[in-house]
Amino acid sequence: MTESICPFDKNFFSKKGKEVLRITDEIITIQTVKKKCIKEMVSIDTDARLIILEGVIKEFTNLVQYKKIPLTINRQKILGRLSEMKSKLMALKWSYKPLEQVLLSKELRDIEIMAKEIFDSFPEKWVEILSSRGIEGKLSAANLKYIRQYFYTLRERLSKGLSDDFADAIDIICCEILSVESIDAKNWKCLITDGKARYFVATNISGLKKGDIVPVGKLPPQIVHGVLSEGMFLGSSEGLQKFTKEDLGKRPALSDKELGQARGILEKHYASKK
Repeated sequence: MTESICPFDKNFFSKKGKEVLRITDEIITIQTVKKKCIKEMVSIDTDARLIILEGVIKEFTNLVQYKKIPLTINRQKILGRLSEMKSKLMALKWSYKPLEQVLLSKELRDIEIMAKEIFDSFPEKWVEILSSRGIEGKLSAANLKYIRQYFYTLRERLSKGLSDDFADAIDIICCEILSVESIDAKNWKCLITDGKARYFVATNISGLKKGDIVPVGKLPPQIVHGVLSEGMFLGSSEGLQKFTKEDLGKRPALSDKELGQARGILEKHYASKK
């Protein structure tokens, strides 16, 4: 029998191969973790919820500064608090902290505390007071309710994960239509409820009737065809999905087509407030 003249141990390549694979796996794991961390750190400044928060603070500041809130309030103190909130937000956005640290940050906690302090300083029954002052008063009340809701649910929104999709910043919920009134030949005003509160939505979607349960995106309030509108029905060219009583108050699963218009409206509205 001819003796092997190979100077290496017969298990040499097997051992080295396993070692190479182990090191390769470790490198891949490190790179994956690194990419994940970088993504989380970079995403904080482009998160849609924080971009909207910046716009909300700017809009709130304008409402107070230009006396569009006809209430007896300490305007200078509120403007000071809003300025502090903006500074806290900027510090948070450019800290590039991962989400876990954002949720535990002093900046986020301070923003929440100052928002509550501002709204607690408003006169009792301020919503009713504003709503009794014509269409502009109703718009002011609706805007402030929208802003308050955004501040009060900010932590909950962020806890769902970082996202640069403006659709993730919209309160999308199944609502029941309580009444439908004609504005003109092509537009209607609908009173809706999510099971907890009531809202008005102006729409050009025909065929809606009392009792229908449909998806609604709550958007910055505006005057549409002379009436207050606090959101929009979310449908596509294929029509509007109909849901059941069991879905009332829940967030439905919708397609990109159904979310597209609301996403665009929200992004455009708050991009102009930055």
